[in-house]
Amino acid sequence: MKKAMRGLSLLLCTVILCAAANVLAFTIDTKDMRDHVWQGCLMLGEQQSTPQTIGGFLSAQLDNFTGVLILKTAGYVGPESLTQKAFGGYRVDMPAGEGETAWDAFCNYEFGELSPTGGGMSYSRYWHGYTLPLRLLLCVLDVANLQMLLYFAQLVLFVLVLHLMHRRGLGNLMPGFFLAYFLLMPFSTSVCLQYVPVTMLMLSACACVLLGDRRIERAVGMPAFFALLGLLTNYLDLLTFPLVSLGYPLVLLLALRMRRGARGQALFCAAALCGVSWALGYGGMWALKWLLNGLVFGWQTILGIFTQIGLRASDNGGEISRVAVLLENFGVILSKKSYLLLILLCAAVTLAPAGKAIARRQGLTLDPRALNLLLPAAAVCLWYVVLANHSFDHTYFTYRCQRKSRDLP
Repeated sequence: MKKAMRGLSLLLCTVILCAAANVLAFTIDTKDMRDHVWQGCLMLGEQQSTPQTIGGFLSAQLDNFTGVLILKTAGYVGPESLTQKAFGGYRVDMPAGEGETAWDAFCNYEFGELSPTGGGMSYSRYWHGYTLPLRLLLCVLDVANLQMLLYFAQLVLFVLVLHLMHRRGLGNLMPGFFLAYFLLMPFSTSVCLQYVPVTMLMLSACACVLLGDRRIERAVGMPAFFALLGLLTNYLDLLTFPLVSLGYPLVLLLALRMRRGARGQALFCAAALCGVSWALGYGGMWALKWLLNGLVFGWQTILGIFTQIGLRASDNGGEISRVAVLLENFGVILSKKSYLLLILLCAAVTLAPAGKAIARRQGLTLDPRALNLLLPAAAVCLWYVVLANHSFDHTYFTYRCQRKSRDLP
């Protein structure tokens, strides 16, 4: 009972801190921050909306449209109250001038003076939890230097996770983890401002599980930990590939428990409980945001949110096959020869010990408990099927939960 209360207290305190951080963010306003936002918007504008760092690879495609949106939203300095700015997701979108394209106009960052009372363009259905750290960093760094430091930080976290896996006796999983992380296209996930938050959260969660899964279990329980991950994912992420913050740490947790002799049924129950807890944290945090929207801006804002939910979960009036959505997302990886070769190489390295045992005519026992490691993959398939419209229109980044370019509004 005490552990459950500690878990609930942790979640409640986190929610309060998240809301406070949104308000605190807009008390920060410096000339350097504004200049760096302006420079960053121009830089991403020159790179165009969805450039590919490796031509022809959707996995290498960046989302500069949302990157500009993030910069303009985080750097907003309009006339509204702190509370309105904290929960409104405002940005200023200027109309295209003579001889100016819609994209160039979108990448034009205004300091707020031209924003009408009541805000410019509002994107209030998300928390925009990246705002406080981004505003702080932009006070001292331009976007290019920020991207380089984020790339370095993500690489350090990944190396730390591999080191911890080796130390905890999960060396047999290291080739698979390395490949899974590589298939996320690490360069893209570390320089694209939209992809960074959930990727960093995923790696941090993996490190926490490897550093102290037993301590977490004793303190608040693993369900509370995964509910916290779901909560933070919703706070930081703009509906990109959120399930990575569930799948990667959950596989590591199950592997650690397998090493300690947990039975298959216990592993299944743990995976299901952690998965449901993550979903409750994710969905509960989003519902709270909508409630706050209603309190601050009026309940009519909720209607627009439910319209978006219906759109993203739809099949476009039967135009999209939900099976096709699965194939599109898996095809980002499976349609590329280089990826297939890497998958085969990883499989060969992983199965090499089994091959040696067979060659030496030693007994080879298959552990059926390992099937529980596939459970996160089932959650991914369910995500694609339920959010068919979103997963089809944004395949170039939704595939990471395991293509079309976004048009400007």
